[in-house]
Amino acid sequence: MHFEGVFTTRAPIERVFGFLLNPNEISNCLPDLQSVDVKSEDRFDAVVKVGVGPIKGYFTFHLSVVEKETPKHARLKAQGSGSGSSIDLDTIMDLDSVNGGTTMKWSADTRLGGLIASIGQRLVTGTVEKTVNEFFNCIKQKLET
Repeated sequence: MHFEGVFTTRAPIERVFGFLLNPNEISNCLPDLQSVDVKSEDRFDAVVKVGVGPIKGYFTFHLSVVEKETPKHARLKAQGSGSGSSIDLDTIMDLDSVNGGTTMKWSADTRLGGLIASIGQRLVTGTVEKTVNEFFNCIKQKLET
């Protein structure tokens, strides 16, 4: 599944880039976050409560920054598993400075496996799309405050 979007914030590009690469800040935007364990500057683990149709449970995600070009580009990959299912996420974020603020263009590709992939495509797509949008809306909101 592929999702993408664009938003503009008043926050300067350096602040946005710093937020995106700070595990303690960006993890606060993971919906239903239960815990976070920072392994290094570019790696952290997060436990998230997931519910899609009859699949409910806790997933452990291993997140890594796999590309970064300060302060314009970052790519994060996440592999998660739990409840007999797997979720892989590849997110690209490109930043541009605009009138002292920042425009962020993002894309997210998600691949599901196991039980969660066997649920109806419409239900899964809707839930994943909602979760991805909540994540990026949270980033924008936190940068605005």
